[in-house]
Amino acid sequence: MKTEPVTAGRAALVDDLEGLPGSSDGCCLALTLASPVFLRAGDVWWVEDEVLYVQRGDAPAVAHRGAVEWRRRW
Repeated sequence: MKTEPVTAGRAALVDDLEGLPGSSDGCCLALTLASPVFLRAGDVWWVEDEVLYVQRGDAPAVAHRGAVEWRRRW
């Protein structure tokens, strides 16, 4: 699975990302990270093969390993 790059709109500490492509009405895909990541406004991030990539400015992207799982929304 690969998502399109997204720019963070505000600073946020993320433990997991929900609503990845493939979500349905009752369930969603979530990427649970091995350790929390702090996203800053302007960061560009994307998910590819259970890895969250975060790029700040012109620096190379940093990889953060995780695990994709199905979760119920309720």
